[in-house]
Amino acid sequence: MNGRNLAALACAAAALGIAAYFVDGSSRPSAPKLNGRAILPGLDVQSVAKIEIGESLALSAGDAGWTVDTLGGYPADRAKIADNLLKLAELKVGQVARGRALGTAMKVVLKDSAGKELANLSLGDRHMAKPSGQAAMYGGGGYPDGRYVAFGGETVLVKDALDAFDGDAKKWCNTRIIDLKPDSVTAVAFEGAGEKVELEKGTNGVWTVKGIGENEEFDSSKSYALESGLSYLDFDSIADASLTDEALGFATGFVYTVTAKDGTNSVVHTAKLGNRTPSGGRYLNLDGGKWNFTISSYAADKMTKTRADLVKEKEKPKAEEPPEAKTGDAPAPQPEAEAPAAAAAPQEAPPPAAEKVETTTATEADGLSAEAEARMGGHDVE
Repeated sequence: MNGRNLAALACAAAALGIAAYFVDGSSRPSAPKLNGRAILPGLDVQSVAKIEIGESLALSAGDAGWTVDTLGGYPADRAKIADNLLKLAELKVGQVARGRALGTAMKVVLKDSAGKELANLSLGDRHMAKPSGQAAMYGGGGYPDGRYVAFGGETVLVKDALDAFDGDAKKWCNTRIIDLKPDSVTAVAFEGAGEKVELEKGTNGVWTVKGIGENEEFDSSKSYALESGLSYLDFDSIADASLTDEALGFATGFVYTVTAKDGTNSVVHTAKLGNRTPSGGRYLNLDGGKWNFTISSYAADKMTKTRADLVKEKEKPKAEEPPEAKTGDAPAPQPEAEAPAAAAAPQEAPPPAAEKVETTTATEADGLSAEAEARMGGHDVE
């Protein structure tokens, strides 16, 4: 083989290599070509009528609006649906994670009203941002700032964690059952465990218990629990529609009744609490409505009070005790008791005075007599 033939073979090999490169590149875009591309180009969110997330969550749009099929047709939050669908429509490749496996994927399928598939997306793990600043200094963990997604034969990273697409139905509906303001509550009643306890709140805001004994009083530390039973009340889930009345247990459970101000009127709400759920909460029905909920044990405890929880014995007044002497103080001097007066000893009568014998001379006797006579006569003798 001469030099001319060798040169021809080298050129042919080079040409084949270049062709193979472009063929391979056209079927598998390089990382720079994927970056910034839309994950679901041309997705019309207005055409979406059904959302399926994994094996456990489905939502659909009907005449009554969007509902969560997994929760027995409970109303979905239209604003949340619109927000999450827009996130999918705006997803773009942030970067390609070459060599990274997607792992256990969460499948997201969007369909129109006729059942035609509009999008099919596989979501992987969240990307966790590394802690910085004080969080890193004190050992704080990172936070999700993206998610791995299958796209174009690669695993790519997008800049949204897409938390709502994890299969939790509560992220697609409003879980608030009722929110009754505590300061509007004027009366409550607890009925269950064979007793009924009724309480009223006076205009001064002080609670009193009906039928309380003379030596009993309301435990004022429980006031907030009375008022907040229906405040910020959220459900954990919707009870399975196939549960029997016996399984729900409303007939033998507690009844919590609340009277509240509504402008110039009063409104009464009745909550029935049944058996405990497998997770430790309770079944609840409010005002005889269509839906039976499951709520947390913390929320249920506020509505299942007994008389013993609310009433206590009055404290007996303590007997007054003398003040204790402070350490180091000298004891106060005590007054000495006066000795009883001794009986006076009988005094002997003084001896009779000795008779004084006076002797006078005759001259003195005469002078005295004359003076006395003169005084008797009213004349002084000079």
